[in-house]
Amino acid sequence: MRAAAPTLDVITLDGDDAVTDRDLARITIAFFSGDAWPDRAAPFMSACLHAPALQWMHTASAGVDSPVFGRLSSRGIRLTTSSGASALPIAHTAIMMILGLSRDITGRFRDQHAHRWERRMSDDLDGANLAIIGMGPIGTETAKLAQALGMNPIGCRRTVTGNEPCETRTFAALPELLAWADYVVLALPLTSDTHGLLGAEQLAVMKPTARLINVGRGDLVDEPALIDALAGGRLAGAGLDVFSVEPLPAESPLWDMPNVIVTAHDSGATAGSNNRAATIFAENLGRYSRGEPLLNEVGTDVGAASMTR
Repeated sequence: MRAAAPTLDVITLDGDDAVTDRDLARITIAFFSGDAWPDRAAPFMSACLHAPALQWMHTASAGVDSPVFGRLSSRGIRLTTSSGASALPIAHTAIMMILGLSRDITGRFRDQHAHRWERRMSDDLDGANLAIIGMGPIGTETAKLAQALGMNPIGCRRTVTGNEPCETRTFAALPELLAWADYVVLALPLTSDTHGLLGAEQLAVMKPTARLINVGRGDLVDEPALIDALAGGRLAGAGLDVFSVEPLPAESPLWDMPNVIVTAHDSGATAGSNNRAATIFAENLGRYSRGEPLLNEVGTDVGAASMTR
């Protein structure tokens, strides 16, 4: 960071120590680094909201659907992200869930825990149909990995660019893709347009043998409708890294469903992701110092989905 901006004066939020009013007044740039999530997110964002001279924030995450980003944007503060930094680890998690569901990994773990020797049949992935909803960096990497497994991936996004690694269609084809897919991966951001993208009607279109993987945001899916479909045998399984309420409440039925894999919104949590995110920030810091366009700058409607819930 100092190499990118030699005159940089760094103010560090360390542990639970609050930033003094004097330091708050000096802050013009903020970097919400990957190691700050989730334990130090609240004091960091509080400092940013109370920094009167803040001009630009860079976040290590790709998503900016939290209302706090909307509050910052409404003040005219520029926002940039490290979109793509954790795409490959998240895609690895999506594939892990596909593999786990196809091999009934939760059942095998139950057998192991009970010291029970029981043979289980697995589903072939070679030739299986995969619909990837959202073809940004995560969806792109998921498609590549799925092709390596012999799956048939088809992407779905708002606008097809022609540069996707697999056949890709617009959202107009979503009902058709849901009915076609053996596996559906949600890898798109939460916006006012995508909130509740998969409700009871859309879930009912899917095959009863299909599985849903969500590595995007919890509110992309109507969670009660999903629980109902899983419990009623109208959906074979789900791999979920994100939820409508996080942490997932202890009383949620999803914890104990035998056909569900639950992870704690950590699909992209690797040391490499944090390093890549920091590298993107350092690049942007140099650009900011030179007055050049910033990478991954987001629009002014951030946080809209969460603010309108």
